[in-house]
Amino acid sequence: MVHPTPQPRPLLILYVAATEADARDGADAIESIREGPERTVHPTASVDRIREWTPEVDCVVYAGSVDPDDTRLSEAVDASGSTPFILYADGQTASRSSGGVDGYVRRGTADAPVHLVDEISWHCHGDGRSRNPQLRDRGRETGTAILETTAAIATCRERDRLFDRLVDGTVDVLGFEYCWVATINFGELVSRAVSSAVPDDQLGSTPLDDPLSAAFRARQSIRIADVDELEAVDPPFEHARSLCCVPVGDVGVLYVASELPDAFDATDLALLEGLCETAESILERNWTETGISNERDRLQRERDRIVEQYNRLVNDRNRLETDRNDLVSVVASLSEPTIRYELEDGRAVVADVNDPHEAVFGDDAEALTGVPVAEYAIPNGLIEERTSLREAVQANEQHRLSCRRETVDGVREFVLTVVPLETDDGDGSGDGLLVHEDVTESRRRRRELAAISDRLETIAELVEDETRTPLNAARGYLELAEKTGSREHFEMVENAHEQLSEFFEALTDVAGTDLETEPAGIREMAHRAWIGADTADAKLVTEDDLLVAADREQMRELFEHVLQAAIEIEHANTPSWVSADAAGTVTVTVGATDDGFYVAGHRPSSDENGRTDPNAELLVDADDTGTQLEVVERVADAHGWDLGVAEDEDGTAFAFRGVDAIDT
Repeated sequence: MVHPTPQPRPLLILYVAATEADARDGADAIESIREGPERTVHPTASVDRIREWTPEVDCVVYAGSVDPDDTRLSEAVDASGSTPFILYADGQTASRSSGGVDGYVRRGTADAPVHLVDEISWHCHGDGRSRNPQLRDRGRETGTAILETTAAIATCRERDRLFDRLVDGTVDVLGFEYCWVATINFGELVSRAVSSAVPDDQLGSTPLDDPLSAAFRARQSIRIADVDELEAVDPPFEHARSLCCVPVGDVGVLYVASELPDAFDATDLALLEGLCETAESILERNWTETGISNERDRLQRERDRIVEQYNRLVNDRNRLETDRNDLVSVVASLSEPTIRYELEDGRAVVADVNDPHEAVFGDDAEALTGVPVAEYAIPNGLIEERTSLREAVQANEQHRLSCRRETVDGVREFVLTVVPLETDDGDGSGDGLLVHEDVTESRRRRRELAAISDRLETIAELVEDETRTPLNAARGYLELAEKTGSREHFEMVENAHEQLSEFFEALTDVAGTDLETEPAGIREMAHRAWIGADTADAKLVTEDDLLVAADREQMRELFEHVLQAAIEIEHANTPSWVSADAAGTVTVTVGATDDGFYVAGHRPSSDENGRTDPNAELLVDADDTGTQLEVVERVADAHGWDLGVAEDEDGTAFAFRGVDAIDT
């Protein structure tokens, strides 16, 4: 009678994961593998179920957390008792697991489920539960060796020591005594760490184009079952038959050899890949930490340099603070008009003004709150000054600029100082002060001194040029008269005295004039006149400045009439095709020429490239223009200036020539 061969019962496996969903997915993955013995997998996320199932299952697979703070792993190991316990975890987390593990499979690779089935088959042999103590002891030793090797590698800070521990750990994990690590060096793989059994004198460098370097080039593990069967591959040393080559990142390759053919299986290769992946991670960690350490040292040196510079600046600041306190004590009784501003939506607005400001400008503090600082502090039309003030406030930098403003006592000249306020940590808050310093009198005195100096220089030149000849003539004829007694010689002396008398009358005209002249800048006078004129939405642009001797009140009146006339002419002559919005934008430019100055109006057009200086060939006498400029002509004539007017398609220009400039 023929008896049928009894079929082994399917393996019963308990798959433990962090969640029920993960457990079901893991169980399905194991059951989908066709290779290996028939198996049934029960998923669970409960560690307590292990004790219930342990008497019935052949193997426990743990794919849960291996965090040191999580006790589930140790509880699962205790609950499994003598049942084979396989840890299914990432390579980087293996060092954090506990003992009592029979086997280990690295999770996270495409063929990880296949390796897991191989590991289960090895422990259970496919014929039900294996109670072979020798096999179970070997599994526990392998798991312990993996954990110890991973932990030893993780503590390495030096490359050479890490490679030594990787080699020693590989020998302990797999039990193969021929193992070494080769790293890239000038285009070749050179051995860096070698186990004691490897004949070191037979290991040479391996070129990158050698077949044994393929694992490094492809960054992929290679398993050679029998070197003797491959003609293109030379054994690394005598009697080596089978070989595993596993890359260690972009650093080198871990080689494991055996004298037996086909000595390595998929599980061995997976274990080697896990160890090499751990070594790669530690090497990268060490490299990163070295870079961080170097950067920390560099930053420390930079910090020391900055501290030294800071201390030096502090000393300078203390010295300046002492000087400032001395100055403050001098000017403690002075009080300047001041605006306190703050930023709202990126724009500086008035937050408050002090009492002197209210007294000087006659503006109520509450009414000014929230008004943009640049629009309030700078009169309309002074585009350059407003832009300069906005930029200084936005940059949070101290800045000084000149401005003429209407006060309760008339137009006065101020120097505006932007003073940003700092917070306790030294950073600017965006708030600050705008301090007004009235420099009207000081600048007037400076201009008067310049005019006096100019007159004295003229007098000195006249005295030098005009008195020498008459004095020499009088002295010579007086000597002749004393000798000869001739009346003719006395008449010549009298003529010389008459010449001197005429010269002194001319000198008196130079020293004093009917006009009360003093130095006046055309830029300053244009700004003063602009405040008093009806400028509507026109813009004022001042170019080169010119300092002249003039009656300041008459010159201001001259500019008021000329500016008003230029704006009215340009509005009247604006082409009909220009839009209503653009028609209001008239630009008036004031600048200096070689022999005087000009005022030019620029009417709106499609060409906004600006105006050049007026062409002298186009200037005509004011009498021929039909423009009513009687006041302008009268002031110009009183100062000895010539007035001309030019007009083209861009606008009208008024030029004043024959103007003597004062050197500054």
